[in-house]
Amino acid sequence: MKVLSGSWQSEAGNTAYRAVTSKTGNEAKDPALSGTKKDDDLENRLLAVSGQSSDKSNSRFKMKSSTPDESVGQLASELARAETRLDVQQVSSKAMRALANLKMASVSCEGSEAKKIAQMIRRMEKLIKRIGKKLQHLSKEEQLDNQRKRAEKKQQLQKARELAEEISSRRRKRKKDERGYALKEMAEDNKNSAAEVTASLTDAISASTSVPELSSVIDMGGADFSAMVGGSVDISV
Repeated sequence: MKVLSGSWQSEAGNTAYRAVTSKTGNEAKDPALSGTKKDDDLENRLLAVSGQSSDKSNSRFKMKSSTPDESVGQLASELARAETRLDVQQVSSKAMRALANLKMASVSCEGSEAKKIAQMIRRMEKLIKRIGKKLQHLSKEEQLDNQRKRAEKKQQLQKARELAEEISSRRRKRKKDERGYALKEMAEDNKNSAAEVTASLTDAISASTSVPELSSVIDMGGADFSAMVGGSVDISV
């Protein structure tokens, strides 16, 4: 029967393996224990190779995980769309939280990451100042609008028209400035994002040079496994 033949071949392979290990004296006499040791060595080598690439890829995302969810450009865009004092105050709350997170992240950052965080802190502080300025502008516009309403009640139509024109002019100028600032900050965010993507791709390319090492380890592991088994076993009758 082919089963017996295959078993004999496997037994012969194991006997030959014992003979080799007995001559060297460095391997365990039990093939099972020797195989376990080889498997452990193979696993360690696999971890060593994969660890080289994982360390490089993880280092690129340290800053990203420590930065706030709301970017300066995003908050500047929300500020430009805000129409009421309540809307502006909501943007202010987000900006204050983002600034606090940035300052906390700056404590644990070093080198280039620390410089990037410091730049974002300055941009966020500038945004907060503009938020305060917009609140002042809205207050002034509300005062002028109240004066316009009182002038209309008193039938002071000329004064009411002048106040309406002044309010309209102020709003046009403010909105134009806010849109320009938002576009500038969003462009800065896109620039920083593109730089991070380029750096990540560079690290990925550098890490890919260790892939041939991984394939060589797998090939060696396959050769060791074939030697242990001593050939395939045919169980057909």
